[in-house]
Amino acid sequence: MKTSIICIGSEINLGLIINTNAAYIAQRLSEIGIESNIIISVKDLKNDIKKAADFCINHSDIIILSGGLGPTEDDLTREAVAEMLNVRLIKNDLLDDKSLRFIKKEISLELREKLLKQSYIPEGAQPIIPNIGSASGFEIHLKEKGKWLFSIPGVPKEMKDMIDNSIIDRIKNISDSRKENNEKILRKVLLTTGISESEIEEKIPDIYTLAARLGVEIGITASPGMIRLIIVSKSVSDKTNTENVRRIKSMLVERLDEFIYGEENMLISESLKETIMKSGKKITISAAESMTGGLISQMITDVPGSSEYFKGSVISYSEFSKIKLLGIEENILKKYGAVSEQVCREMALNAKKIFDSDYAVSITGFAGPDAGNNIDNVGLTYMGIAMPGKDIRVFKLKFIGTRTEIKYRASQFALNKLRLQIQNSNQ
Repeated sequence: MKTSIICIGSEINLGLIINTNAAYIAQRLSEIGIESNIIISVKDLKNDIKKAADFCINHSDIIILSGGLGPTEDDLTREAVAEMLNVRLIKNDLLDDKSLRFIKKEISLELREKLLKQSYIPEGAQPIIPNIGSASGFEIHLKEKGKWLFSIPGVPKEMKDMIDNSIIDRIKNISDSRKENNEKILRKVLLTTGISESEIEEKIPDIYTLAARLGVEIGITASPGMIRLIIVSKSVSDKTNTENVRRIKSMLVERLDEFIYGEENMLISESLKETIMKSGKKITISAAESMTGGLISQMITDVPGSSEYFKGSVISYSEFSKIKLLGIEENILKKYGAVSEQVCREMALNAKKIFDSDYAVSITGFAGPDAGNNIDNVGLTYMGIAMPGKDIRVFKLKFIGTRTEIKYRASQFALNKLRLQIQNSNQ
């Protein structure tokens, strides 16, 4: 089945907000084996909404409109759909309680009528009752075309409520009823860090070839500190999809082992926690951060239960704090500089001692735009891992990007290396 997503809102087209609704809806559809072939965003103009919906009806089996169902003058989706289908808007009195749900005091007749605009849906439509918010959605089965149109609110939490609790199951039932001629998709996302797109492509040309022969697509999407490998299999057979994805995934994991830290939406810090828990030991970690300014500690503590293994950190952003808090000797700082292998090494060892942890990660570098009066040093980073006993490893790296991107890339790299060190030490 083909599905179109239309997101309505002038703020999207003006670039004032990111269209996260389309991404969420497309992801939820892919989870039930349905791929979106069209995604459009239009302004809050009736004619634009009508044209977009009409176009999608001619190119898709299912159309989902998100936005324009509120009580204000620029909420025009219900009117646009009714005019496009040449039907009337009919008031559904059962929706009145939802339309007025947030009114706690006496209101004017004019305001009441504005709010009750949300109780109108196109003739022949079935209402979708909101669990949150005041705007009801609606579903229309275009029987003569064999198409379905769903209209839902644009407020993200209201959109998610209707997608998750009403529409996904409905669409799955529609899809299953047409299963004999319906190509399904199965998607798997692998998360990597510490490797570039070009490096990945150099390592997997034969896997690309096999995937193409099986009818499987391998997509690569990059963002700072992370690259997603998206495996998509298309077949009328669920069994074929499952086997194809399993086969390609296992080959990618074997080839890119140390760079893959998780799947789907897993955080690097969640993967670190999983590694620690799987060790069967009471492992503790700590951190000493300079360039990242506490970002590594934040990422670790974003995961519930991290207090079981994370003992604390020192944010030693200045030379003063490196000397006074971490106990780094002043002569080492003067001789080698704050951004150096020697200082990075002392940061990790001293943090491990201060917190009495099994492992300690340290990081120091130049995030930019200044870099010790040498622009070529922007992105230069040293990352250290102090391990049980007196063993320590220090990595020298050069990250690219904005200041924020360099800090994030460095933090991702550090946590992945810490994860791998713990994993390898317990094998």
